[in-house]
Amino acid sequence: SRIYGLTIYKLSLHASMRNWCRVSAVKIGLKITLVLLVVAICYTILYFQLFQPKTTVIRISGSTTVYPLAVKWAEEYMRLHKDIKIEVSSGGSGKGITDVLAGLVDVGMSSRDLKSDEINRGALPIPIAYDAVIVVVCINNPVLSELQVKGIKLSILKEIYSGLVSNWEYVIDKDLNGDGFISINATHAININTGSIEGYSAPIEYEIHPYTRAEASGTAETFAEKIGIGDQELLTGIKVVGNPGMVVAVRDDKLGIGYVSLAFAYGEAAEGVEPIPIDFNEDGVIDEGERLDNYDIAIENIVNGKYLLSRALYFVTKHKPTGMVKEFIKWCLTEGQQYVAEVGYVPLPEEKVHESLKLIG
Repeated sequence: SRIYGLTIYKLSLHASMRNWCRVSAVKIGLKITLVLLVVAICYTILYFQLFQPKTTVIRISGSTTVYPLAVKWAEEYMRLHKDIKIEVSSGGSGKGITDVLAGLVDVGMSSRDLKSDEINRGALPIPIAYDAVIVVVCINNPVLSELQVKGIKLSILKEIYSGLVSNWEYVIDKDLNGDGFISINATHAININTGSIEGYSAPIEYEIHPYTRAEASGTAETFAEKIGIGDQELLTGIKVVGNPGMVVAVRDDKLGIGYVSLAFAYGEAAEGVEPIPIDFNEDGVIDEGERLDNYDIAIENIVNGKYLLSRALYFVTKHKPTGMVKEFIKWCLTEGQQYVAEVGYVPLPEEKVHESLKLIG
């Protein structure tokens, strides 16, 4: 029995040792696997830090006019440069200039000339394309055919946005309802028999509904300056946001009148509204340089300087741009100009391209 017990004890000892070896091997294997996993993770992180290109983010904000062009440029540039990410947001020229001066973005967008105080704070305006401000009315406007032929005299446009004229009868110089008066505004009219201005209660069916911009807008600033009012804040009208908001408001109001940038006056973006020529010399005739029959004619008159509501569009940086921001703007001024007309604006002439390139150094 002693021999039997000793045998059992030896067998049990051998089994225990085998189990201990198995457990130890598993533990060692797990430790080795864990170490290899940690090494692999560390190597991967190190590889991406050392060898993978870092993404550079360029932030742009500002003018709703420049926004479609900036988005197009951003898309094309990112397609060519996978390590660059460009974020574009709108909000008006004033916001773009404020943002870039505050360091919130790398590039501001402006559809107006910069003010002296903005330039004194380090803002650098870089012309990138040309545009124009176009007056639009609803396609269902009751005097649309007359407006297309005669346009709107510049002085009357100013009076509309100063609140002095508020009836379409006066704009086209015609008694539309046959009451013997040409309404000027809600309280006065011209007696067509005597030619005198008399007190009068104007018919609301021909009342003018002017629309203007709510935000700090380069389009509104340019419009106010060019028609002789001087400042956006002095424009009378129902306030709307952005070029798209202006198109929608005028489209939905047959008595409405508004103003938009070139890209929103023609094509799909202008559905429901019609561009109206301005009689700049007030001779009662729409001259060749005042015509806006279609996009091509408008472009021709903008390029040759005959359309007086034309303007430059700008990228704005705080001091001279550097690094990737500079390279992006340089591309916009050279290869990127091929996309300007596609978006609906006017490319810079070659000499203006060189001037802008000199600005960024």
